[in-house]
Amino acid sequence: MSSNITNTTHLGAHFLPKIAAAPLETAKCSYEPKFRFNEQQLRKYPKTQQLKIAVAEKIEKKEYFYGIEILARSHNPKLMLDYTKFGKMLPLFTSLVWLGLDYSRVANVEKVESVRVAKKLKDNQREMLIAPHLSCYGLDTKRLKEFTELNFTNIVIVRGDQYDNEQEFKYASQLVAQIRRECQDSITLAVAGHPEGHPSISTMQEDMKFLIEKINGGADLIITQVCFKAQALIDFIKSCRLHSINIPIILGIYVPDNIKSLQFLMELTKIEMREEDLQQYRYYASKGTDEFRFFAAQKVTEMILTVLKTKDINIYGIHFFTMNKFGMVTKVLEELRKYIKI
Repeated sequence: MSSNITNTTHLGAHFLPKIAAAPLETAKCSYEPKFRFNEQQLRKYPKTQQLKIAVAEKIEKKEYFYGIEILARSHNPKLMLDYTKFGKMLPLFTSLVWLGLDYSRVANVEKVESVRVAKKLKDNQREMLIAPHLSCYGLDTKRLKEFTELNFTNIVIVRGDQYDNEQEFKYASQLVAQIRRECQDSITLAVAGHPEGHPSISTMQEDMKFLIEKINGGADLIITQVCFKAQALIDFIKSCRLHSINIPIILGIYVPDNIKSLQFLMELTKIEMREEDLQQYRYYASKGTDEFRFFAAQKVTEMILTVLKTKDINIYGIHFFTMNKFGMVTKVLEELRKYIKI
């Protein structure tokens, strides 16, 4: 592969800090997170391992559900991702971020961090629905076959945070179509949707064209990318339906736990927030950590409920981009549970 690499932002179903293209050995101080579960919680998972079937069942029953996105890499050797904090209802599914630049340099795909953690969760917690991400960067047909032979039932397809002009799969739609040809209906494929358009694409019409190509290629679900405006989410969902995109749409949600991470995210992704909302976040940041987090949980809950309660769009699912921080997610769930069963 050439060195003609372009760093991009917000191209996948997640957001990440930029990662320097250093030898993989520099990541030796990273650790896989540990997990804690409650057996009683696990018994409540659906019988199917196909996420598209589980989601369809939830929507048919008009039941709200949520998923979480986690990182397989931690620099804290004691990090414990404690699922017992989610209460009686666990996430319907867990997705794992794909670090395109680093993972492309791991020769054996089974040794990739996110794959190892996904397999561990899949093998040890058989009730859980696991959806590792897979990006186009550094991927060719041979490596894709090695990945699909790992027999994951659900995959989140992203173009990736890096892009090389000579890579085999230049667009997520091509990767979706190839996996669908190989795996037929035995797998669930989720893709990203951009409520305010992708930063590298000039118009919403062009962005919608790319999304339609992913759907036509065989995508089963859409996870929206970070957005801070309820109306933008509603308009995006309605536009999808007007373009005959009728597959389930799941709201991708980020809950900031401090002002620095929020500002970093906005700079990285080029996603905008209304000025009055940003001023509110800054005000509560000046009041202290607890005040900021309380406000953030309230603000995000309000946005989610506005979308969920909108007539005729039938949205029942939420996917939290956790960055391995469950605290703010549980705060939002506590607020949501005052109004809906989730």
